[in-house]
Amino acid sequence: MTISNEVLQRVRATASYQDWVVTAPQLESAGADRNTVRRMLRSGRLVPLTRGSYWVGQDDQGPSLRSRVRGALLTCGPQVVAAGPTAARLLGIEGLPEDDGTLHLAAPPGHEIRSRPGIHVRRTTLSPTSRMTLRGIPLTTPVHTCADLLLQLPRMEAVSMLDSALHQGLLTQPDLRRIPPLLSCRPNAPRARTWLSQADARAESPLETRVRLICLDGGLPPPVLQWHIPDPAQGCSYRIDLGWPTHLVGIEADGKAPHSTPQALYRDRSRQNRLSTLLPGLTLLRFTWPDTHHPPSILIPLRQALQLP
Repeated sequence: MTISNEVLQRVRATASYQDWVVTAPQLESAGADRNTVRRMLRSGRLVPLTRGSYWVGQDDQGPSLRSRVRGALLTCGPQVVAAGPTAARLLGIEGLPEDDGTLHLAAPPGHEIRSRPGIHVRRTTLSPTSRMTLRGIPLTTPVHTCADLLLQLPRMEAVSMLDSALHQGLLTQPDLRRIPPLLSCRPNAPRARTWLSQADARAESPLETRVRLICLDGGLPPPVLQWHIPDPAQGCSYRIDLGWPTHLVGIEADGKAPHSTPQALYRDRSRQNRLSTLLPGLTLLRFTWPDTHHPPSILIPLRQALQLP
């Protein structure tokens, strides 16, 4: 038997408002009985997400994070929200460890939802000011999300996460002062509080944050972030990611995506040549992500350039 076009249209109409997700009751309301659902699953028109939710296939890459979160939340009621790394990724915060596919949710004590493979549930009572809605998906606010992650992440990732949230305007300096009370009486709170003072909104990428922390941990003078170099002749200015202007030493943190194309390599070379003209004697060092896994590869040439022991 074929699947009725009217049924398919009703299913897709419902899914289009929910990140292309539908629930089992919504399928039934659209006229899809159990046999129809089975045929839609076999044909790939439906992809199971969580118990009782399905993705209406729209992308060869599979369901997005939003779709997977929507599927989980549609089946467990309005008291449950996305939290932790999942909330951070929905907010666009960078610097997190690689996503292993687990959805992190927060539910009030006594709620029936339980952790299971692919879903981690934390029991907590959230105040109304600790939750928000982002394009239809309930989640913890940036302040609450960052507080939770400070307790869970290693230092490099934690400070990178804070830098990203500050740089994007998801957090403000006053917001940072609201985080310590959220850490009280929780595991790892003392160390997490000390990391708050290391956050800097000027960092434009997690790679810049990691290089900066390595420099500070290595005992080097604090660098200037986004060192501006004016170019009056061309009516513009350049920025060096991290720098020590009095020593004429700068660092460029070369992320793979922005600097890997031939066009980017040409622009980088032209830019570096211009900077050498504007600042004779400038030493500009370039570091990539693998360098941050071996700090001496950053600290040794940098100490030499700064003429430090």
